[in-house]
Amino acid sequence: MAALALGIAVAPALPAAANGEFLQVDVGERTQSAVATVVRGQFSYGLNFSKYEDGRSGAASLTYALPINAPATLRLGPSLGFQDDEDEGSDVTAGLRLVAERYVPTDFGSAYFLGDFSTVNRSWFLLGQLTYAPADIGIELSRGGSKTYHETTLAVQKRLSGGPVSLRLGYKLSSDEVFAGFSINTF
Repeated sequence: MAALALGIAVAPALPAAANGEFLQVDVGERTQSAVATVVRGQFSYGLNFSKYEDGRSGAASLTYALPINAPATLRLGPSLGFQDDEDEGSDVTAGLRLVAERYVPTDFGSAYFLGDFSTVNRSWFLLGQLTYAPADIGIELSRGGSKTYHETTLAVQKRLSGGPVSLRLGYKLSSDEVFAGFSINTF
């Protein structure tokens, strides 16, 4: 496992800046979430929304891929977010978002890493995903949080018929919740 991690770390990365669209929806008994991203050239447009037991939150952002030579694609731009909690009321905040992503092709498929940090609600999200291309199966581990919420998630996804649609099944460790969902990924 250590050899795989080292190989991925030093392998040449492809730019994670290709044009494409990504939509993911996950539904659990107590939480529901949706994430959408559209990339055109150097610009990325993002939306996310989460509904949970005591409220909801979301954000919109526009980021620009910085023209620097780095081991990952770095994006920076403005973000506008909201949080509506039953006990604390509503809050709308403007801020900055920094995204670092790296895609690495492997002998078995690919590895993808994402770090997403925003001053809005002091939110952050880390994701590692391995895809086994011959079976169109991926597994991901993520951890995210904000000033009011933290979650660790393990998910498996199966791409349908080699197309952009995948079905997802996962478990939120912190919330002790199973979820199902789908994603559409044209990257």
